[in-house]
Amino acid sequence: MPVVGFHQARRPRQTPMTRLRRELSWPRPGGVLVSLVGAVLVFGGAMALPASEAGAPSPAPVSIPSTTPDTSQEHAEPTPAATLLASAPATTAPSSVSASGVSGATITPSAASAPLVKGAAPDSPIQKLFAGGAATPTDKALLDLANPASTLVLLNKRNPLVPLDYTPKDLVAPAIASGSGESMLLRSEAAAAAERMFAAAATQGVGITVKSSYRSYATQVGVYNGYVANKGVAAADSTSARPGFSEHQTGLALDIGDANAGTACDFTSCFAETAAGRWVAAHAAEHGFLVRYNPGQEAVTGYLPEPWHLRYVGVAVAQDMQTRGIPSYEKFVGLPDAPDYG
Repeated sequence: MPVVGFHQARRPRQTPMTRLRRELSWPRPGGVLVSLVGAVLVFGGAMALPASEAGAPSPAPVSIPSTTPDTSQEHAEPTPAATLLASAPATTAPSSVSASGVSGATITPSAASAPLVKGAAPDSPIQKLFAGGAATPTDKALLDLANPASTLVLLNKRNPLVPLDYTPKDLVAPAIASGSGESMLLRSEAAAAAERMFAAAATQGVGITVKSSYRSYATQVGVYNGYVANKGVAAADSTSARPGFSEHQTGLALDIGDANAGTACDFTSCFAETAAGRWVAAHAAEHGFLVRYNPGQEAVTGYLPEPWHLRYVGVAVAQDMQTRGIPSYEKFVGLPDAPDYG
């Protein structure tokens, strides 16, 4: 039989690529090494990707403000981007970022400023007035509508004095004209303001007198009971405050008369048409007083109009009320109406 040549019995010649594949195949050492490297890479990628992120769409990129790099972090291990995005609060943006991408501090929304005037509604005009820095007293306890020693104290049928028999400690006799036999007493600040007001009116030919000023709790008991005896409780409550509820007891209120108009309009609605009545309606606020009980406010204050009844609240408050056209102190402090005792 024919003999096959030696050159026909040799294995086919291998190319370099063939030899490389053979060397990197299992179980040769090169193949084992390749398999181990591949396993490490796959395992590391799986650990970097949080399980909760699997299959989820990529988060939107976070805009990071340009900052000076934090050199203390220059040699720190970089943090995976996926971990940073997963741990960042959804509603808080970083205020500063280090070179590693870790936020240094977060911006915390500042809480709304606490109301300055205790007892007043947070959004009331009086809060806005004092928030603007108007005549803020050094003693913060005076920014309290329930403090009987404060010129801001609110008295009406829903807000009595505490204690009911409160007596001011700084009562003085103002140097102003009296129109009655009552003794004149006001708190020192209100007394000084009344003196300036009466003097200013006199320069314009208007004569103002005092008909009534401070009344003690005991005095108010007699005044109120006299109205009840003459008119009954319902009528008395529309014209006179019960003891402990009267502004006169604070030493900040006074009833006035017109020195040139006689007594016909004393304590009656026609006082508004006297020279003194018209003058205080226009100018009392310049001296810190307001006409406390105005027409149309009966359902708010609980009293019939009293154009002769002035209440000292300080120039800032009185002028702001006048500028804003607010007719009652209740509305200025943002508290409910007080038409009756509750």
